[in-house]
Amino acid sequence: MINNKEQLIKIIDFWNKSAKSDKLFSRALVPELDLKSKEIVDLVGPRRSGKSSILKLVIKELKLLDNFLYINFEDPFFVANNSARIIEDLVEVFLEYFNTGLRYIFFDEIQEIFGWEKALRKFRDAAKYKIFIAGSSSKLLSSEMATSLTGRHQSYRVFPLSFLEFLAFKGVAALSRKERILNEQKIVKNFDEFLAIGGFPEAALTGEKELLKNYFYDILQKDVAARREIRDKGALEKMGVYLLSNSAKIISLESLKNLLNLSYFSANAYLNYLKDAFLVFDVPQFSYSLKKQEKAFKKTYAIDTGLADAVSFKFSEDKGRLLENAVALELLKQGKIIFYYRGQGNSEADFLIKEKLKVKQAIQVCWSLADKKTRAREISGLAAAMGEFKLKEGLILTYAEEEIIKTEQGKIFIQPATKWILGQSGAK
Repeated sequence: MINNKEQLIKIIDFWNKSAKSDKLFSRALVPELDLKSKEIVDLVGPRRSGKSSILKLVIKELKLLDNFLYINFEDPFFVANNSARIIEDLVEVFLEYFNTGLRYIFFDEIQEIFGWEKALRKFRDAAKYKIFIAGSSSKLLSSEMATSLTGRHQSYRVFPLSFLEFLAFKGVAALSRKERILNEQKIVKNFDEFLAIGGFPEAALTGEKELLKNYFYDILQKDVAARREIRDKGALEKMGVYLLSNSAKIISLESLKNLLNLSYFSANAYLNYLKDAFLVFDVPQFSYSLKKQEKAFKKTYAIDTGLADAVSFKFSEDKGRLLENAVALELLKQGKIIFYYRGQGNSEADFLIKEKLKVKQAIQVCWSLADKKTRAREISGLAAAMGEFKLKEGLILTYAEEEIIKTEQGKIFIQPATKWILGQSGAK
């Protein structure tokens, strides 16, 4: 039985029109999406990272006219109408009043509907529609969801803009070596802005830091507090601010527990909720022993440097950590399996990249190597990692310095982070 039929007609009309009216910038993920298979495609990532735009870019790419249904479930109507039945009602109303030839379904912020998996499984099993969904919870990537959809879905992570995408948003061409040479000054200037404002699309376009603060509170309130029924919202906010203020640092659960006067259980739960909502992510210490790896403290990073800078206390003043966070994000976006390294004698390297069972690369990040003590420490830590994992080359990413040095363990390439990041993002 369909309730609120007139309202559903208006909602469908509004959202379908909005899907075709927005001005859109291209995103690198779109060509990677499987648009032809029967599996459900799900886009998962932080709030305001561009998932809605990617759904609309798919609509544009497929040249769809009137045989698609697009709904954003953050529409206020769905606050009170959020059962799985509403999904079936939307499809029935569309078929009755808009087009009986419905072929594509796009559902945005799907996690707002309780039991949505059941309704989608029903449509998917009927094999009538190609379905795309987007959501702001890592639960959509979980094995739990794979089970509920009987494994037949394809997940893609959506992150804030890469630096290459940021440059495209700013109208700076940087795909080819020629373009990067000709636009070198613009690239450096925009990299400074990229570190400060980050890659959330609207903030990148407008430069408004206040937007990022709003995103932070939206993540806390909508994606964590409301959904998890958090009672101590003050402690949750303090944890979020603390994590962003201490991005690119090793953080222990014990320190969070003591700082916020929480039980171990609550501190652990809050931390996992914030990771689930894509506010932060962590990088484990490398160990061949999974038990030791699990026990060791993890390094925590912000999902966006601009978000961290807008919310935290003086994060931008520590340029080295800002740069390290940007590199961590690039590695995350590339799907790399990453760890940090701690060896004998307190030697450290910021990142180890593992492929299959072997460590393939060691990376150090440092704003500048001009200071002799800093240079010696960074090279020593990287060389220790190279020696332990039998790597013939190592990489130090800086803000602007570039050289090649030789050590007993092998060559160390020192390179500006902009060159490396653009190379990782697909620039030729």
